[in-house]
Amino acid sequence: AVAWGFAEVLPDRVTILAETAERPEDIDVARAQESRSRAEERLKSGSTDVDYDRAEKALQRAETRLAVAGKA
Repeated sequence: AVAWGFAEVLPDRVTILAETAERPEDIDVARAQESRSRAEERLKSGSTDVDYDRAEKALQRAETRLAVAGKA
């Protein structure tokens, strides 16, 4: 998984500049599933105390990790 970055694709190479990058084998699937569940609960809560932007980003990160790990 690569997050928040840029890619340059040339005929002979690809350069990626990213804030984070994770290989599928390095992803803790259980932790990503827990993160997804927490974010979904926050978004569904309807509470005015919830930072919805932050919860939405957490949900996106968790879903990306699960997709990369093949567990989406």
